[in-house]
Amino acid sequence: MLDYDILKNKPSIEIDNENVKDLLYKTLNFVDDGTYRGKFIQVNEYYIARPDLISLAMYGEDKYADIICKLNGISNPFELNEKTVLFIPTLEYINFIIDKKSSNKNTNKIEDTNSIAINRKIGAQKQKNEKRSPSQQLVGDTNYIIDKSLGVVFY
Repeated sequence: MLDYDILKNKPSIEIDNENVKDLLYKTLNFVDDGTYRGKFIQVNEYYIARPDLISLAMYGEDKYADIICKLNGISNPFELNEKTVLFIPTLEYINFIIDKKSSNKNTNKIEDTNSIAINRKIGAQKQKNEKRSPSQQLVGDTNYIIDKSLGVVFY
């Protein structure tokens, strides 16, 4: 399993007596004061699609790959190409922006699970005679799935 601080610092919520991570909780507190606490690098051929190796090379640990991606607006590590310029923050800046309070929060218990879609398809299927885009939801559609085997909620 990936040992990423962003995931570790997400609070847990209890659903049907099972603890799951709240993936929508904001974990990083960005500070935009115009100063950069880090340096810029250019990705070479050895680090294409490998933010974990960049983290290992820069910090001696691969656990900061998710933060490197998040700070550089990369949602898919496979988008990391040769000659991409990345901002690599200092460890002090990483520790400053990580919201460590969230991991200490009490778990919230969700009592009403009737409105939660468990193992259901997201969104209703579009009928041939409907005039809406395939990704457009209808009233009553849900935009999340609870995977009890992994203990997470996908939005």
